[in-house]
Amino acid sequence: MDFEEIGEWLEKSAEGAESETSGVSGPTLRDRFIKTMAFEEVEHLPNFEFGYWDKTLEVWREQGMPDHVVDEASAYAFFGIENWAVLSCNANPTAVCEHETLQETDDRIIYRDHYGCVAEINKFGDRSIPHYIEYPIKDRASWEAFKEKAMDPENPERWASFEHSIELLQHTTQPVGVYAGSLMGIPRNLIGFEQIATMPYEDPELLTDIINCFGACIIAVLEKALPRVQVDLAMGWEDICFNSGPILPPDYIREVVGPWYKRISALLREHGCNTYTTDTDGNILPIVDIFLDNGLDTMFPVEVHAGTDPVDLRKRYGKHIKLWGGVCKMRIAEDEAAIDAELERLRPCVEEGGFIPTVDHRVPANITYKNYLYYLDRKRALFNIGGSPKY
Repeated sequence: MDFEEIGEWLEKSAEGAESETSGVSGPTLRDRFIKTMAFEEVEHLPNFEFGYWDKTLEVWREQGMPDHVVDEASAYAFFGIENWAVLSCNANPTAVCEHETLQETDDRIIYRDHYGCVAEINKFGDRSIPHYIEYPIKDRASWEAFKEKAMDPENPERWASFEHSIELLQHTTQPVGVYAGSLMGIPRNLIGFEQIATMPYEDPELLTDIINCFGACIIAVLEKALPRVQVDLAMGWEDICFNSGPILPPDYIREVVGPWYKRISALLREHGCNTYTTDTDGNILPIVDIFLDNGLDTMFPVEVHAGTDPVDLRKRYGKHIKLWGGVCKMRIAEDEAAIDAELERLRPCVEEGGFIPTVDHRVPANITYKNYLYYLDRKRALFNIGGSPKY
């Protein structure tokens, strides 16, 4: 999930807060989620997934999936995927400008997003990760200008759907989630990969100021939001790892970012929220200790091919770590035998509890519709997964 998708997710959060039943008689999905993440026994694990790339559903319709399955919501309903509801409050920077197209060719669009980033993206085929051309934060002066426009925690834009989402959440049977912000991931996209990677050495004071400002905004938003509704999970966004580890030095992350995780974690637990995770792809092994030491106790999406293996994590940390994701998408793309082997490999960890098995990122189009159905059926059978499929 990139940081523009985080914005889309927040805009849809009020819609996602609709109360719904789990499709399984007995305990609600909310009950099952809380017990699962507390290492307690449940009859049916939550049947969560991490969504699909846009191209995937298009390809699957060509392979026999019904035509009415056109987006994530209709796919979840068709496949029997369960979901959590979201308390609508925005801990990200607010918009500093209008989104606008700057240039368009036959196959490319160059645009400026609402944060002032200039990027290029392809118009056809698979949706690409944007190629960034210009970033809004270049130095101290540009940061101060951005901060003044975007980092006010009381900005009404953050709270546009807040009261409505509270109304929807009053009697929900879904686990209730809240967005826990981004301390490194969004700053990376506002500063640039190369620039942020060198800042701990070349301008640590500026980077620390940026991270501290993001942290203070997150705390302020959560302090206002959490007393209003019981929240069961908090998810941030920190896409800062690749197959060799994080783009920022672990020592710097521990010293500067870790204390903010600790403050966020303490605030969440003060309000009865005992599952704190953040979307961090790639190889997170060099920073797992930092997460855990500061209360960020649930790893997500546990991207196996990048080097983050849930079996290894559970061996290292036992029940001190909770897992969400961890089913290697590369194996699901192969064949039924590979799917069986991957799920069997994970079964001891899942049976220990504190583990919701899902594909370890959005499902790509190289996974066939047939393979995905087989994966869902085998996962449901092996792990007593809930949900009510319609296929």
